[in-house]
Amino acid sequence: MTLTIVILTCNQREHTLRLLESLLPYMKSHRGVEAVIVDNGSIDGTTKAIRTRLESVAKDVSVKVKIIELPENVGVAAGRNIGASGSSAEFIMFLDNDTIISPEAIDGLIAHINENPRCGICAPALHSPQGEVQLSAKPYPSFRIKLAHLLRPGHDLQCERNEMLKPHPWYVIGACQMMRRSTYADVGPLDEHIFYGPEDADYCARVRKAGLTIDYLPHLSMTHDWQRVTRRNPLSCMGLRHACSLFYFWFKTLTNRR
Repeated sequence: MTLTIVILTCNQREHTLRLLESLLPYMKSHRGVEAVIVDNGSIDGTTKAIRTRLESVAKDVSVKVKIIELPENVGVAAGRNIGASGSSAEFIMFLDNDTIISPEAIDGLIAHINENPRCGICAPALHSPQGEVQLSAKPYPSFRIKLAHLLRPGHDLQCERNEMLKPHPWYVIGACQMMRRSTYADVGPLDEHIFYGPEDADYCARVRKAGLTIDYLPHLSMTHDWQRVTRRNPLSCMGLRHACSLFYFWFKTLTNRR
């Protein structure tokens, strides 16, 4: 197996089906690719809809899709670890369910890792369906940056725009990350103490600490219909969980710097 694509979903049936539609042609033409869809306790019929769609391609042996249904939402880090745990592929890709794949981007990411032995994680540019560029290559998610976003929702900072110009940013967001399976095995699973954000920043920090690079490849592009859930309502249950995860992350990174 060449590539395992781990997709996490929770009550986003239509987004997940749209991603699956973009994946199926690629999987049919690339026999070494499998998709693992981890359903984080959805109650909107996501897995039933996926199985119904897959019935039409059930006889196509090149399409390998595994569905893992969890009884409750265990968080992003734990869900992705569950999806990656059984992979024997050479590469692992974490992919948000609100993305639409680009075959050229996936092939380009694999080629980049093969050509760069010190690459730990690489990621393409992400664009909204309307063509807006997402600031997906990020600086350290400091308290100052998070406070600025809380005070001015929807406004991006100059330090974030500057990070997009670097080939090796502090981290790339988890909407689309590719790595060798050996990197995941050596660095270890994502930190499950982080329920929702910034598990991606934490993992990039650990990969970099292992002596590998974080590579942002703006010449490759994927579509990402991002939601900005915590920015919409920071006092929601998800927003509060995100805040707890941030404080844990800050304590962890500051402690590791000593």
